Formats: sequence, C-alpha cells, structure tokens
Amino acid sequence: MAKVEGTGTMSTDLGKWWLIGLLGVLSIVVGVLAIVYPDITLLALGLIVGIYLVIAGASYIGLATVESPTSGGTRVLRMLVGFFSILAGLICLVRPGAGVLALLIALSFWFILTGVADLARALDVREHRVISAILGVVSIAAGVIVVANPDIGLATLALLAGIGFIVRGTVEVMAAGWMYRLGH
Repeated sequence: MAKVEGTGTMSTDLGKWWLIGLLGVLSIVVGVLAIVYPDITLLALGLIVGIYLVIAGASYIGLATVESPTSGGTRVLRMLVGFFSILAGLICLVRPGAGVLALLIALSFWFILTGVADLARALDVREHRVISAILGVVSIAAGVIVVANPDIGLATLALLAGIGFIVRGTVEVMAAGWMYRLGH
C-alpha cells in the first residue's frame, strides 16, 4: 500500500486503480451500446447488461477484499453488492428475453444497491469521499428513475440505463486516474 503524504494514514490500496478504471471503461462501453442501439432486441440488451453485471459484481467483491481503511460494515456491504450484482447479471444471462420488466428490476436494483454502498463508503472513509458520494447519488437517481415507471419501453430503458452507465463509468475512470496519480 502507498502512504499518502501529509495524511498520516494509509491510502486505500492505490494499486487497484486499474480495476476501477477497467470497470469504468466497461460501464461506458455498455452505456454507449445501449444508447447507440436502443432498438436492439431484448435478448441482446439482456446479455450485454448481464455480462457487465457479473464483471461488476466480481470487481466489487475483489475491491471489498483489498480495502484496508474501511470498517467491517462497509466491506460486508461491498460484498453484498458484489453478490447481488452477480446474481442480477446471471438472471439477465439466463433469462435475457424474459421481458423488459425483469431487466428493469435487475438494473434498478443494481443501481440503487451500488448507490447505497457508495454513499455508505463516503460516510465511512475519508479518502475519495466526494467521488463515492457522487457515484452514490448518480446510481440511486438512475435506479429510482428507471423503476419509477415500469411501463417504459425498451428504447427508454436502454436510454436511461445507458446514461446511468456512462455517467457512472466516467466518474470511475476519473477516480482511477486520480488514484494512479496519487500512487505515482
């Protein structure tokens, strides 16, 4: 772990910047695909989102195991987010054509849960507090907007999910760059 000058505390493993950056890039790619191809079949959208959620869930579990200055509760919350992300992703992969409602519920559940976890981390850990808070608010807002109107069509779902993924991914890429600069 790298020591942050002037703080007297150990930073959250700055070597994991690449994992956060990769997750951010994947999120942006999924968001762009959802916006550029809103008329793709539900099957393709379900598969793309399912793959992303499984990768994101594994990343959250990985991040929970290497974070050092977080409390036990924050680690447990990250592990739960990872587990439920993988579960939502597997649902999308196993039943990608099950309908817009199933995809809507899986996506909004994931957005809200990751948002709560990010807000909890912002309250628990001083480092990266602003980034975690922004990610939390954006994720919760995206989840609430998507779940607020369950009668939306596939194109609207793709647009809202795409915007949510792009904003979240952009913040994650920015956080990874900041962590990289701190570590070097």
